[in-house]
Amino acid sequence: MSQAELLDVLSQQARKHLDPTSPMPMRMMAAKGMAPLPPFEMVVVMSGLAMDADEKIAASAVEGLAKLPEKILGPALDADLPKVVYEVIAPHLVGRPDMLQKLVLARTAPDGAIAAIAAAAPAAVVEIIAGNQERCLRSEAVVRGVAKNPHILRSSLDRLFDFLVRSGVIYEGMSQFAEAVNRLSPAEMHEAVANIVLPPEAEILLHRDEESAAEPSTEPMPEERRLSLLQLVYTLNPAQKIALAMRGNREARTLLIRDNNRMVATSVVRSGRMTEQEVLMAAQNRSVSDEVLRIVANSKDMTRPYGVKVALVNNPKTPQPTAMRFLTVLRQADIKLIAKSKNVPSAVANQAKRMMLKKGT
Repeated sequence: MSQAELLDVLSQQARKHLDPTSPMPMRMMAAKGMAPLPPFEMVVVMSGLAMDADEKIAASAVEGLAKLPEKILGPALDADLPKVVYEVIAPHLVGRPDMLQKLVLARTAPDGAIAAIAAAAPAAVVEIIAGNQERCLRSEAVVRGVAKNPHILRSSLDRLFDFLVRSGVIYEGMSQFAEAVNRLSPAEMHEAVANIVLPPEAEILLHRDEESAAEPSTEPMPEERRLSLLQLVYTLNPAQKIALAMRGNREARTLLIRDNNRMVATSVVRSGRMTEQEVLMAAQNRSVSDEVLRIVANSKDMTRPYGVKVALVNNPKTPQPTAMRFLTVLRQADIKLIAKSKNVPSAVANQAKRMMLKKGT
């Protein structure tokens, strides 16, 4: 809504103070909050003048809005102001908690106005913003603002991000989402990703893995198909990638376990759908994240095969304490190879050498 459109919500008398063709003294008087207008029209006029092309008028209106007394500002905020008015006045209310609270509770306040003050709002106000689940579901900007606010309770922040993840909403580059995902059990994860809609093109990666008693093929994916699927995966947002990691087939898991987003990569491991061969390949893969290797290493089921233990010790990205732990259960032949290896951390190789000396070999 532009300055001109605000004229439509004003009385004939109030329009004169906002109309660009009106005398400068009349408009300046309104910009300073001195026009004889009721609260609603006073705030609308001053907000419109804050967007005026005349710099002096605009500056006076901005200054006047910041100083408006509660007896004028309060009743105006209790009414349904035009959306642009909320956006204009929101930044000027951060130091006025009572007025700011009225704004965030306003039914017609747009997400943009709330996002503008979410990061700096006082504790009581940011708690209200975080508690508006409907607004947080639809506005990434509001969620990012709330996450940056130093006054919000950690419990409230966790509750918000738990709700968003369970609703299938995940944004890039926010550690709170990773923490929320980690708080979910595998069953809860599958329930959460059921709410995430994947594009029709992704159906090719949702086909169930072929059930066969035969050992799965170890042939690498043809390069042309791999690139085609990579391009498809690249178009997905983080939430969709996680859904695909949990619900996708072997091809999807092979691509996503190496994703740069750790939430995506670890979701593959937490899906419960990886075969023994896939776990072994992940343990051997030096391009996967150390978090993936940590989850594999902490799973009794996934580390039951001896080959997985050997692969974890030999993978330089495996957390060192984990590598040391599995080193103690390896066969002498494998310990000997690790002691001579140039591809494992020196601490692991040295420990293998000490173990060999202790055995007298």
